[in-house]
Amino acid sequence: MGVWPRESCIVAWAHARAGRTGGSVTLHIHSLDKGPLLPLLMIDRGSALLLSGLLAVLSPGLDDAGAQDTTGAVPGTVLARFDDARALAVDPRGRLYVADAARDVVSVLRPGGRQKMVLGGSGTRTGEFDTPSDVDPTNGQMILVADTYNDRVQRFSEEGQYLESLPIGRTDRSEGEGWSFQDERDGAAVRGNGRPVAVAQDDEGTLFVVNERPRQLLTWSDLGRPGRVREAGDDRLQAPVALAVGDSRRVYVADAEKDAVLMYDAFGTFLRRVTLPPLPSVRALTVRRGRLHVVCAERVLVWDRQEGLVAEHPVDLSEPLVDVALYENRRYVLTPTRLLRRAGW
Repeated sequence: MGVWPRESCIVAWAHARAGRTGGSVTLHIHSLDKGPLLPLLMIDRGSALLLSGLLAVLSPGLDDAGAQDTTGAVPGTVLARFDDARALAVDPRGRLYVADAARDVVSVLRPGGRQKMVLGGSGTRTGEFDTPSDVDPTNGQMILVADTYNDRVQRFSEEGQYLESLPIGRTDRSEGEGWSFQDERDGAAVRGNGRPVAVAQDDEGTLFVVNERPRQLLTWSDLGRPGRVREAGDDRLQAPVALAVGDSRRVYVADAEKDAVLMYDAFGTFLRRVTLPPLPSVRALTVRRGRLHVVCAERVLVWDRQEGLVAEHPVDLSEPLVDVALYENRRYVLTPTRLLRRAGW
């Protein structure tokens, strides 16, 4: 009989073969990816009771694991499946956030992949989404969602309670005028006329939004009270698709038309193009320990402000990469339909 990875074996149960007071017990193993397997061994009832207690202790960790994926050079564990995943993020506690545009939801998962809660659902009312394209869990106490075709950014509490909405691209406000988050708990739609495709917040509370229509990087100061919105780089951006905030309040924007990453300061002032090879399929950006990770369809590039390009990791999967997240020594990889945990790239 073969040996299965620990992550595959989820449930074990005992089956009595004799009467109420005696007889033997057969231990079975059930696998997420292989289904019910053959009987493993036969033990007496006393040992079965001891084993059941051991399984009760181990089951929380086992329940966290998913099926094995062996389609790439580096096998991975499939933690969750989606219909059209657009973005992945991780908070300081290791919880994972996935924006699924097909279902119009943001799934919040525990570090092992078990679902914690789901935000949104299709609609235009507050708390509902139309093609969520990005999510930022900030410091783990507030969740920001780029609700693209509802033309707004929505804010939720750590527990998933809707708080406020920020219309993007309002035509009845002039550039730079103070905006504030609008609380419409009565269900009235809060919408602009833009197309927010990426959102991020820095440690000082400044909000950054990439607006696809028109092509802008917007900065929003003094989160939670009226602030000033500054348009940045609208004459330089052609097809902005992703956003990340790095050290020293540097803001990075990936441009799919330019095949490049552009750098701005926290006020939205363009600084320079990041020195990287052409990026014809750039999808996402994330910053880990001061280094920028650039996610393309089949590779991840790692860039350092002092050293430049320090690594380029090919990623062999049956689908194109959408996003990645790094937490401690774990690598999480997102494709349009799967979230995987992998030991290497």
